[in-house]
Amino acid sequence: MNAPEDGTIRIDVLQQLAELAMSDAAFRAEAAADLPNALVNHGFELTAQELALVLRFRRSLEDAGVDLDLVAGMGDEQLASVLDRLQRRAKGAAGNE
Repeated sequence: MNAPEDGTIRIDVLQQLAELAMSDAAFRAEAAADLPNALVNHGFELTAQELALVLRFRRSLEDAGVDLDLVAGMGDEQLASVLDRLQRRAKGAAGNE
């Protein structure tokens, strides 16, 4: 997935990456050890802006104490609760900037 020349953010690519991270434990382990290499190995070529968003989201998950291995087994209600907490945390962080 080649990165666009103009540096636009491709929501569909980020969505595919998020789905991979949620469904593939081997990818998560590889990404935890070496994110840039894991992205290349799985065909992702992100723009600087996209990579910044991925890193910010990853930090938010870590700050919220979310373990993606645990999230993968959660039901819809539990996932909704986690996402709600993350959104509230992100809004609070944005207000402090």
